[in-house]
Amino acid sequence: MRYISNSVHRSKVYENTLQTLGGPNAKLFQTLRDALSFAAALGYREKRRLKLDEKAGREDIQAQIYNGNDAVDLIFAIALAEVKSAEILKPTNEKECIQIFEEYANGGLALITEWIERYPDIDVEDAIWRGLKIIGFTPDTGSLAENNSKVEF
Repeated sequence: MRYISNSVHRSKVYENTLQTLGGPNAKLFQTLRDALSFAAALGYREKRRLKLDEKAGREDIQAQIYNGNDAVDLIFAIALAEVKSAEILKPTNEKECIQIFEEYANGGLALITEWIERYPDIDVEDAIWRGLKIIGFTPDTGSLAENNSKVEF
């Protein structure tokens, strides 16, 4: 398993969305890390890479929150898929790997925010499922609401 030594950043622009997904009162993800990982995978799938708005400010997730679990592997997998060269996996390129992950997570959060705003009359989970259906994702085992379970990675 790989480890990172640098923090992962997130834009304050989508902080409310992130907290809704994985904050203390969230129903979908147990942690902000998990919610951000989902957003990054979604952003990559939808080719939504969005730089963090430095003017809006940013929050950090310390490296040790990612280390020791599968979330750190997703950082490197997305970077590898983006760059299409194993050179990106060299330790000297860690910051670039994290930046790629951050930008796809930011893009994914932008998309999730659009879905939540498009469907304000339903709960967040259903808004996300509707959004996922729009982009062609259909779960094999039914919706989260039907299964009454959380998304886990």
